[in-house]
Amino acid sequence: MGQLKRIVVGHDLKTGGETALKSAVVLAGRCNAALRLVHVVEPHHLYQRISHPMASKNNLEEIVQQAGRKLQEVIASWELAHLRVEYEVHMGKPFVEIILAARAWRADLIVVGGPCPQQSHFLGSNAERVVRKAPVPVLVARKPLDAKAKCFLVPTDFSSGAQKAAKEALVLARSFGGRIFFLHVLDLTPLYAYGSGGDIAASLPMLKLTPEDFETDWEFFLSSLVLEKIAWEKHTEEGRAAKTIVERAEAIHADAIVMGTHGRSGLEQMLLGSVAEAVVRTATCPVLTVRPDAFEFRLP
Repeated sequence: MGQLKRIVVGHDLKTGGETALKSAVVLAGRCNAALRLVHVVEPHHLYQRISHPMASKNNLEEIVQQAGRKLQEVIASWELAHLRVEYEVHMGKPFVEIILAARAWRADLIVVGGPCPQQSHFLGSNAERVVRKAPVPVLVARKPLDAKAKCFLVPTDFSSGAQKAAKEALVLARSFGGRIFFLHVLDLTPLYAYGSGGDIAASLPMLKLTPEDFETDWEFFLSSLVLEKIAWEKHTEEGRAAKTIVERAEAIHADAIVMGTHGRSGLEQMLLGSVAEAVVRTATCPVLTVRPDAFEFRLP
C-alpha cells in the first residue's frame, strides 16, 4: 500500500456502504487521500430481459440515475466537505466492477462493508470475493474504523506475505500512534485429520510443539521489520487459525486486524479455504488484507 493517495469505496447505498465510507474517511483524513465511491447495479436476470426487454432496459437506466443522485447527496454531506471525493455507477457483478474501477484509477486501497449477519455463515459474499481477487490491499469493515484506533492485531505464518502485511500494519500503527500485537497460531488440525487413517495414522509421529520451538521463526520474521519507537508484543497459540485470530482480536479489543492472503483460487481455494476470508467473515472489527506481490487479478 505504501503512501495512500487513492481509496476506492464500494458503496451499496446501504448500511455496509456507510460503514465502508466512514472507515475510508478516517484513513483519507490522515493521509490526504482522494476517495472514489463506486456503486454497482446488477443487471436483471436473463429471463426478465427476454420477457420484458424494454421495461428491463428502462428500469435499469432509472436505477442507475437514482444511484447517481443518491451518491451526489452522500458527497454533498458536511462530513466529506474537507475531502476530494468522486463517484461512479457501474453495471455488472459488484466485486468485479469494484476491482476494475480500482485498477483503472490506480487505487492504493479498496474499502468495502463487511458481510451482514445473514451472510456471515455463507461463502462467497462480495466482500470475500474482493479480498480473494483484488490486487491491492482491501479493508473490510463490519463496523467503522475508529479515528482513535490504538491496537492492531497482526497474525503471521512467517511467510513473505505476512511480512508485507506486518509492514503495512506498522505504517498504520505509527500513523495512529498505536501498538502492534503479533500472533502466530499453531494449527495442528491437518495432522489430526489423519486420525481416521488407520495404519497411516499409526505410522505418523504426533508432534509436540511449544512456543519456544518458533523462536527462530520469530527472530527471522521480526528482523525484517522496523520496530523502533513503536510498542509491540508477540504470542504463539495453538488452535484453529481463523477462530483463534478472531477470539484474540476480541480479547485484546483490537481496533483492526491486518493480515496477508495467499492468493489461492480454483480447486485449491475450495479444498483449503482461506484463513483471511474466514476472518473477514467472522471478525467484528475491520480487517485489512494485503496481497502477495506476485498476485495477478484474473476475471472469474
